[in-house]
Amino acid sequence: RPLLAASGSGSAGDAEVAQLKCAVCELAMAEANVLVAELGLDLKNEDDVIDFADSLCTLSKREGRWLRRLDVKDTKDGRLAVQNMTEFGECRMECLLVRKACQSALGKTQELLVDLLRTGADADELRAKVCKASCRKRPTPLKQKRTDEEFVPGHDAGMLQMMENRDKMRSETGQVFDIMKRDELDTMSDGDRETQAAQDAFAEQLREAREDSGLDWRGREMAEL
Repeated sequence: RPLLAASGSGSAGDAEVAQLKCAVCELAMAEANVLVAELGLDLKNEDDVIDFADSLCTLSKREGRWLRRLDVKDTKDGRLAVQNMTEFGECRMECLLVRKACQSALGKTQELLVDLLRTGADADELRAKVCKASCRKRPTPLKQKRTDEEFVPGHDAGMLQMMENRDKMRSETGQVFDIMKRDELDTMSDGDRETQAAQDAFAEQLREAREDSGLDWRGREMAEL
């Protein structure tokens, strides 16, 4: 099964990506080490580990949620640094930039990452081996001044989990779901609640039917995804 492709060269933001990929890679390895235990990843199942590694740079999945905590900072010597904030931020330009740095750092090393995870490597070993290429050479200072983007707090972990589950259900059933806040739920009429419950039940039936058939909502073999 193909792993995450490395980002191409020559596109806009490559200089910024080069500045960030070492730090982002090291943060990714620390996060991966924690998530293996948190998610109860079955290290004996190669497909599960491949999916896990492939999702570390995916903002819409639990494995890639950590990217939303990163803030890009300018240093006095004209380089860029990454700060791991204590809360999740809105995903705007810098969020997409650190995602691209993650993809650049892990794109060519994911087979190595999968092998290391399956052997139980700790965070230090992951950083030393997976991030070796990304951290080998210190990038030169940026030639052009960058406009810093303010870090704005975004959704909390609970809301992000709901959004991640929505995207997962859509990939499994093809059903599009709305994410509603508590105050919106409180103002729903009884009829709206019944309609919402019926839609949820139908989506669950679709998901179970797909699992039984072994096909996704596009008719593809689930084992091939």
